[in-house]
Amino acid sequence: MSVASPGEAWRRVLTSLAVGTAGGVAFAALGLPLPWMMGAMGATTLASMAGLPQTIPAWSRPPTIAVLGVLLGSGFTREMVARMPDWLPSLAALPLYILVIGAIALFYLRRVGRLDPLSAFFCATPGGLGEMVILADRAGGDLRTVSLVHATRILLLVLTVPLAFRILGYLPAGAATAPPGGIAALDLAILTGCGVAGVLGAQLARLPAPGLLGPMLLSAAAHLAGLVEGSPPPWLVGAAQVVIGASIGCRFEGYPVARVLWTMLVGLGLTVLMLAVTLLFGGILQPLTGMPLPLLVLALVPGGLAEMSLIALALTDDPAFVATMHIVRIGLVVLIASALFRFYRRRVPPAT
Repeated sequence: MSVASPGEAWRRVLTSLAVGTAGGVAFAALGLPLPWMMGAMGATTLASMAGLPQTIPAWSRPPTIAVLGVLLGSGFTREMVARMPDWLPSLAALPLYILVIGAIALFYLRRVGRLDPLSAFFCATPGGLGEMVILADRAGGDLRTVSLVHATRILLLVLTVPLAFRILGYLPAGAATAPPGGIAALDLAILTGCGVAGVLGAQLARLPAPGLLGPMLLSAAAHLAGLVEGSPPPWLVGAAQVVIGASIGCRFEGYPVARVLWTMLVGLGLTVLMLAVTLLFGGILQPLTGMPLPLLVLALVPGGLAEMSLIALALTDDPAFVATMHIVRIGLVVLIASALFRFYRRRVPPAT
């Protein structure tokens, strides 16, 4: 295989970014969930399978991953922490929920989906698309399978949950959509420092997924200490998602179309299973918390953090509770997934 010249390599990079951005614009115009990541991934996947030369350099991944970590950390505020005692029953159920839904999903993906052990584990883990792709990449899983299954799950959940809310007629009077706020230059500088220092500190401490977890922890600490307000600007988050989505799509060169369709069908079955488990947990928690079942389902269902939070803003009168539950869920998954994976890998043969 010949090595591409520097000029050809940069043409491939610019092509993938252009195709990815076009996909993001199209998904955003259609109002689809996670538009910049999923749009970039979808467009570059189709282009790769059509034979268009594309590439995303490896050095671009750490800074884009750090942006997502800072974004996750910015969701922790003093107001959220002050209200957490009222949410303790639901928060306490999260670890059990993660283990149960992950175990059932893993069994389904291995027996029905026929996925390999590594990919099945990270497809079953109820984290976010970006986080699971990052962890799967570090562990040697099939990124194409992991990304497709999670993308299908998030897409279906985000499309069906608001529809279910409307069918059930759940729309509290206090629900309203809050406009996104800006961010001051000093806050942006502090968040940038959280990203850089978080990556370096997490690498020195040998934390799992250091590019994600380190910035998330420092960003959360800075927000809780009152040192900074706001989150990374939308254009930066969107650019990071385009790079991550395009880096996934570029891996689909020569990937059979039939395999893509089968993986998406497996993701559909996984979504149905996860919704069933979520309804069961919501029904158990409802008498313990006094919260409406639709609100509990929205807080538990493993969709995208940003999308579930936006749905909560539009359809509920307690978006902070929903956002907190999803932030804690993703944080728990990032913290425990690597340890659980080591335990799992010692007990499962590497080949199917």
